[in-house]
Amino acid sequence: MTIVRVFALALLFAASSFAKEPFGARVIGITDGDTLTVLTASKEQVKVRFFGVDAPEKGQPYSDKAKAVLGDLAFGKDVTVKLTGKADRQREIGDVVLADGRSVSREMVRSGWAWHAKQFAPKDRELAELQMAARTAKRGLWADPLPIPPWDWRHNTGDATTSVVVGNSNSKIYHTPGCNSSARMLAKNRVEFASCTAAEAAGYRKASDCSK
Repeated sequence: MTIVRVFALALLFAASSFAKEPFGARVIGITDGDTLTVLTASKEQVKVRFFGVDAPEKGQPYSDKAKAVLGDLAFGKDVTVKLTGKADRQREIGDVVLADGRSVSREMVRSGWAWHAKQFAPKDRELAELQMAARTAKRGLWADPLPIPPWDWRHNTGDATTSVVVGNSNSKIYHTPGCNSSARMLAKNRVEFASCTAAEAAGYRKASDCSK
C-alpha cells in the first residue's frame, strides 16, 4: 500500500470520526415531530432528522400536535447532537440529547407522538418497548385505535392497514387502500372488509375519489 493511499485512508477515517463526534448546540427551529434545526457555537445551522424515529407528516392527522410537543420539549434548549455521519435530503441523521440526558427522539416515542421506525432501527429494543408502552397506555396519537403510520401516508395509502378495504358505517361508503380520504374518517365509524365485493355485499358503495 503506497504512502499516498495510506494518507488518503487516514483522512477518510478522520472525516468519518469527525462527522460522528457529538457537539453542543441550541435548538432554533422545529420542522415537524422528528426534525429540528440547531445552531452551533460557530453559528452554523444544522438540520437534524432523528434516527430510528418517524413522526406524522405535514398535513397528516396529529402532525401539528407532534410538532408542538417537540417544540415544548426542545425549542430554545441547549442540547448535545450526536450524528450518525449519514445525511438525508440536506438533513443530518442522528440524535439530540437534552441537558438532563434525555434523548429527544425517544421522548417523542415515549409520549406517543412518534413511531419507532423499525425499517431503520430494527434492533433498537428500547424504541420498540417505548412504543409498546405508549400504545398500551393510549398516549398521544395512540388514543386513536388505528393511527396512520407516516410511511403509509407518504405512499398515499391514506390508511393504516394497506391490505384492507375500510368502510364508513355512518355514510355507508367504503375506501380502497389507495384512497386518501379514509384518513379523515372517525375511528368509531371504521369498518374493515376483506375486499370491495364484501363491502358492496354489506351495502356500502365506493368513495368517488378512490382509484378504479
